Amino acid sequence: MAVALEKVTEGGLNTLKNLFELAAYDLSEWSGANIGEGGQYLQDLDCKSWYENPDYRLFFIRVEGLLAGCIVIRYLNDENMYYLNHFFVLRKFRGKRIGKEAATMAFNLYEGKWRVSEFDWNVPAQLFWRKVIQGYTNDSFIESRRKDNKGPAQEFTNQKL
Repeated sequence: MAVALEKVTEGGLNTLKNLFELAAYDLSEWSGANIGEGGQYLQDLDCKSWYENPDYRLFFIRVEGLLAGCIVIRYLNDENMYYLNHFFVLRKFRGKRIGKEAATMAFNLYEGKWRVSEFDWNVPAQLFWRKVIQGYTNDSFIESRRKDNKGPAQEFTNQKL
């Protein structure tokens, strides 16, 4: 299956917000989050502020042209590092190496230091990212605790391929 990353345009911000709502629903199984009275998990998500901020890079994941998820990369100026801020693949596309391929494509976009982190309660994400990063870096990464102490974080440096 052909996986591609597509930059989110201003016209795609509503789609991005909808994907975040699906991600929040998906994660509620582990996070314990409750849906609001308006039928949404995310009340104040402002994707436009990310779009307008040059430190954020927003992408849709597409598989054979179909919308399959999204990625938000944030450049941390104070640390001179890229941070995989958000990563979501729709359930239909999981277990098919699409997430691994999309992550690899994202990492290959920007050369330098990278950080990926997960929450303690998101064990599936921890397993996924350790496996993907281990393979991507040939086991050359460091794992520590997130700065907010809410879960693990993996850091590595890449060189564009």
